[in-house]
Amino acid sequence: MTGQYKNPIFGYAFTNNNDSEANAKLSEDRYEIYVNNDFIGYKSLMNTSDELSDVDDFLKSQGINEFQSQLDGDHYYISGSEAERIKDVLNVYCQNR
Repeated sequence: MTGQYKNPIFGYAFTNNNDSEANAKLSEDRYEIYVNNDFIGYKSLMNTSDELSDVDDFLKSQGINEFQSQLDGDHYYISGSEAERIKDVLNVYCQNR
């Protein structure tokens, strides 16, 4: 009887309205983005078509190709020779997403 508690004295069942919240998956996964270990912002994966690699694709669409990216838990680390430009581009990206 998930979500219900039975009172042993009176035999009544009580519904725990918070149970569905406790068992529900978060509506989105969220990752912290860092460039050369400086925090830039968050990337949320809001639906099934969103991927963390979208960040890399966005950088490439902005003409930035010389960078490395690495996922460590919920931290996404990006480094590259154009770090300041990457930071500027990703600041805008994180604010618009």
